[in-house]
Amino acid sequence: MFKNEKEMTLGQETETVIAPSVRVEGDFVSEGNVRIEGHVTGSISTGSDLSVGQAAVINANVQARNAVLAGELHGNVRVFDRLELSATARIYGDIQAKVLSVAPGAMMRGQLVIGLEVPPVEKVEAAGHASEERPSSGLRARSLREKKIEEILQQ
Repeated sequence: MFKNEKEMTLGQETETVIAPSVRVEGDFVSEGNVRIEGHVTGSISTGSDLSVGQAAVINANVQARNAVLAGELHGNVRVFDRLELSATARIYGDIQAKVLSVAPGAMMRGQLVIGLEVPPVEKVEAAGHASEERPSSGLRARSLREKKIEEILQQ
């Protein structure tokens, strides 16, 4: 009837939770599932699934295998499989996803690229200018972090 802690964790994926009272600033990289209920500023990248709660506020570019968004997001969204926008979702940025599901009431402001294979992102630094995101061309040597993320997303 009751399971000990070791038995309960076997077979379950680890999930990172950013609670409603938590604020995160910087680049957030994970290999496991991520659930965001609080505030995030920077960038978010996971090789697994991303869930954004209704009260969450994100000022970041987002990259995930699958995502369900119900909160407010200011930034570009790149999802390699399925992106679901709940009725309370507010997206201010470009969206790239293989499959998109939008509930009535969801709001989007930006460009949509749906149905194509979504390439990983590489950052291009221009002299004296902010970094710009471009699809990976394979011509530039990638950082170890970029290679690891690409490996995770291809699994």
